[in-house]
Amino acid sequence: RVGLLDFQDAMLGHPAYDLVSLLQDARRDVPPAIEQKMLAHYINGSGHDETEFHAAYALLGAQRNLRILGVFARLSLLAGKPHYVDFIPRVWGYLIRDLEHPLLSDIRTQLLADLPAPSEALLTELKAKCGTLQTL
Repeated sequence: RVGLLDFQDAMLGHPAYDLVSLLQDARRDVPPAIEQKMLAHYINGSGHDETEFHAAYALLGAQRNLRILGVFARLSLLAGKPHYVDFIPRVWGYLIRDLEHPLLSDIRTQLLADLPAPSEALLTELKAKCGTLQTL
């Protein structure tokens, strides 16, 4: 199945961001084997340095997935959209995979100490608070 990419806020950036956006989709499962195969295909076809591209991919993936986790929590709590909570475990899994890159070892330790994993209890609590927070 194919989806549409939204270019509304299109900017020039590292090509790894577009690739991570496609291969770590918040709404669809992309098996790690497919992700790695497509990542290798892109690197081989583009001529990018493999080590540098993997580092950029992990770094931009972690940044993107942290942003998405925050957006989904906000949409649930402020906008009353509980279905976004259902996507949090998938995005969390992508974040954890991105944080496995050696370049991110220090931030991984800090994030995992400060950011709670999306346990069933936490997700249930988030849904129960859906739409209850007021905007500033």
